[in-house]
Amino acid sequence: MAQTKIWPVKSHLPRAIRYILNPAKTQEGKLVTGVNLFIPPNDWQPPANQMVSTKLRFGKQGGRLAYHLEQSFKPGEVTPEVAHQIGVELAKELFGEKFEAVVATHTDKEHIHSHIILNSVSFIDGSKFHQPNAMYYDRIRKISDRLCEKYGLSIIKEAKSHKYESYPAQHHKKPQPSPTVHSIMYQDIDRAINAAAGLNDFYRILTQMGYRVKREGKYPAISPEGHGFFRLYKFKDGYTEEDIRKRIAGKNQDRRPRQQKPRQVYGVWKNQEEHRAYQKRYTGYYARRYDRRGLNATYLHYRYMLVSIRRQSYPRYPSMEQRKALAKLEKYSQEARLLVRNKIQTGKELSAYQVSLGERIHELHKERWYLKRDLQKNPTWEERQVIEQKISGINQRLKPLYRERSLCKDIAERCTSVTAAVDREKEIAQRQLGRERGDI
Repeated sequence: MAQTKIWPVKSHLPRAIRYILNPAKTQEGKLVTGVNLFIPPNDWQPPANQMVSTKLRFGKQGGRLAYHLEQSFKPGEVTPEVAHQIGVELAKELFGEKFEAVVATHTDKEHIHSHIILNSVSFIDGSKFHQPNAMYYDRIRKISDRLCEKYGLSIIKEAKSHKYESYPAQHHKKPQPSPTVHSIMYQDIDRAINAAAGLNDFYRILTQMGYRVKREGKYPAISPEGHGFFRLYKFKDGYTEEDIRKRIAGKNQDRRPRQQKPRQVYGVWKNQEEHRAYQKRYTGYYARRYDRRGLNATYLHYRYMLVSIRRQSYPRYPSMEQRKALAKLEKYSQEARLLVRNKIQTGKELSAYQVSLGERIHELHKERWYLKRDLQKNPTWEERQVIEQKISGINQRLKPLYRERSLCKDIAERCTSVTAAVDREKEIAQRQLGRERGDI
């Protein structure tokens, strides 16, 4: 039975080669073999130099320098010679056509194990070795198991399922506590599928939702606003292009002919006239308040935008960042109330309020500290009850102050991005109002 694992070597390639060719671990160099390179007895420098020379010849000295593969055997199941032969055959079958490799079998531990260091640059054409996660299960492990069976060794029959899953498949097995880029894209894909008549219509709807679509390459990809492209084949089950095609076909097959009318992807309006009315109302709100730029007014405007998005009365399809912010609507509402209640309009006023808040918290901490010290003086039962009641009262007074302190800290961190978002909305509203009046 052999267990295998592989990892990249990003620095100190000669050091890695010197380690695996240690004579004390390889029976004085008897268990060492070079694949597509020459290794003198007990000399690690020539193979290291040859690998470096290959990189220099093709001008590829950066990035991942090599890959280190380890094959470990069950204690007592294999001799060093057989283990080394299996390691050499594994290296030749995996890498022997284009790459240089060093194979060394160590006997210094109870379990015999072989090390294989593979040069990341091909000595044939200079191409770099690409090792996707799926290769381990598709090739390395299968070949290792086949070689073990060839030499009469056991293999792992009941292995855990290690099928490679892309990031979104791993990350979205369970509902996430807050929206992520992938969870929002999955929601948009669901909406587009529900409204699309075919695959081309699906991509058209995504474009209307603010996505960029790239279909001319080998792998179709989509890009939400403010993000790079995501290839559909890496999405979890149900969201690859082939799965999307099947879902659209199945939906259209189940739908009755009279229900073939395209469904609206977003918005509470029923027609273009209602859409213009909602747009005018939203634009008017921002255009009328264009010059109100205090921090408290800014947060009220931002909250209005998020509430409109939640009600689907926002006149445009919301961006990825807007929908992420929507998950924190309650927090933004609390922050807006705090700023309005305390008439905070500038960053300086916010800082002054934070200082005042800190002083009040400090005074209550000090008062509670003295009360706790009194508890350590062995008071009577009646006195203890009075002191504990006072401490409980202080704790209750501290809770809202802690909450306000947290809100102030969040405002200080996010006010720049919130202000930028509100300014964008105001500029769009001004341009829209100008078009309606004929000024633009």
